Amino acid sequence: MECGVNVTFNETLEGALGDALAFRDDSRFWIQRVIQPVVIMFGVIGNLVTIVVLTRPRMSSSTNTYLTALAVSDLIYLVCVYFLSLENLPYNKTEEYLWYWNTWRWLLWISDGSMGISVWLTAAFTFERYIAVCHPLRGRVFCTEARARRVIIVIYILCLLSTCTTPFEWSIEVKDGMVCKKMTELAMDQTYKNYLYWFWAAMFVFVPLVIIAIFNTFLIEAVHRSKRQRSGLTQQIEPRDCANSSRQRQENKITTTLIAVVILFIVCQTPAAIMLVVYIFYSPDKSTPAGAIMLGLGNIFNFLTTVNASSNFLLYCVMSDKYRRTLVLTLCPCLATRHQRSHTFTSYYASHHNSSVRFNSPNALNT
Repeated sequence: MECGVNVTFNETLEGALGDALAFRDDSRFWIQRVIQPVVIMFGVIGNLVTIVVLTRPRMSSSTNTYLTALAVSDLIYLVCVYFLSLENLPYNKTEEYLWYWNTWRWLLWISDGSMGISVWLTAAFTFERYIAVCHPLRGRVFCTEARARRVIIVIYILCLLSTCTTPFEWSIEVKDGMVCKKMTELAMDQTYKNYLYWFWAAMFVFVPLVIIAIFNTFLIEAVHRSKRQRSGLTQQIEPRDCANSSRQRQENKITTTLIAVVILFIVCQTPAAIMLVVYIFYSPDKSTPAGAIMLGLGNIFNFLTTVNASSNFLLYCVMSDKYRRTLVLTLCPCLATRHQRSHTFTSYYASHHNSSVRFNSPNALNT
């Protein structure tokens, strides 16, 4: 009787392991070989277009400086992720691909660094936008392009330095004409592992996410408050109030776009962040059902970070009128002349019309 129970238990365990391995392999195949390359291609094109558009003179601003730096880090991350995904191909384990494996370690470092850069850039422009919206007088002093560039440089340097030990966690060896990678003594050191995981959890998960969540909440409240104030205005408003209201609507559009970028970031990055924290307390062997399931979930959650790095272009196109106009004029320069002529004619007509109104209006001195 006891023997029968053991046989049944072993069969159940083998079945669970088989299902877990199938889940891991299926997620790896469909995500890394089918879906992810398409998303990466779209993201690379979208980020390149974003960099071109946001660096146009008419798009110059401190916020767009941060978004340009974010597009650069996302672009680097996507390129690294694509080449890192090639490690699971069956034919690249021979000695002739030794160059790839020697490069693989450094690509892993750059991908980790660029992911950290994207996290902190998101936190930086969220805080910058909070200052500009909720404290406009201080924003005129602190929210400048020069200051944004300095902050960006500091973030890039610190994030790359914080992850610079990554290449030294792996060694590449050749045995019988086949390339294999294995973890070094540094990576196996328990003190180093504990320090690394806690450092990553604190500096790239808890601290930036708290900053992003707090100041994004303030931004959402500021946009709602502005909309309530506009809806409470009477229709009898002076031209100066109309100009202020139009300017405020434009500011709200910018803020709303950034809120959407932050929400997408939180949705896509949180699962991977949770998985990182889970690994601190629970790291099962890869050959067990739990280990295989966690690897499969890791494939899915890492794919979400790829989606995040690829999707900001869509948000800009959908939510920013100025981005769309600049995109069209950049990709189709022939439309720029027509746009300029139309804009000049409209400005002349509006100026002439407004001058006539002021001349005939009893309130001309007040406008």
